[in-house]
Amino acid sequence: MEASVTCSECGATTEAEVASEGHSEYVACGDCGHRFLWEPAGGGGTASEELDWGDGAAAGDYVALYPSTSRPQVAGLMLLLAALGLLTNVILLNGTLGDPDKVEGATVKMNEIMADSGMSSLEEYDEDFVRSVLRAAIIWELFCTVLATAGGVLVLMRQNYTLVLVGCAAAIVGMGPFMLSTLFGAIALYLVLQSRPEFGLVDEESW
Repeated sequence: MEASVTCSECGATTEAEVASEGHSEYVACGDCGHRFLWEPAGGGGTASEELDWGDGAAAGDYVALYPSTSRPQVAGLMLLLAALGLLTNVILLNGTLGDPDKVEGATVKMNEIMADSGMSSLEEYDEDFVRSVLRAAIIWELFCTVLATAGGVLVLMRQNYTLVLVGCAAAIVGMGPFMLSTLFGAIALYLVLQSRPEFGLVDEESW
């Protein structure tokens, strides 16, 4: 069924598809796309004594409550920044792999680090081994970049909660420059977890 609702963001009154007249639901404004929670006007209960229900006649059958926050938008931005950092790292690693001098320097550095840490083996690492490590790192970074980008887009669309969490995890475990991707991914994960109850998430497929 359809009900007339008034957006708490732009004030426009539009028709929204609702499942029941007796239950609150999250709807999106037909004009600005803002999501908010509305409930049947005069539904009773203690909430009516604690909240400003507004003008029931102006609001139509429903009144707006608890406007959605900007947390998903910020989380999406953090994931996209993390993906950008991961992609930057892919470019840097690929540049190192394509430069023989840098590969040689990385080989020497790796042997020095292993020797200083006491974990060096009888045979030193050669340039072929370093190249294989660089290739594996590039593939891993590309994989994390794709997941972080997908998570950033999905959190902005408020869809597929599970893949959003996977994108956050990918950003955290990725090897972005100066650990910025890890930081952005951790911030995004926190915001996503905080957003779940605010947006009434009841399943993993849609927000």
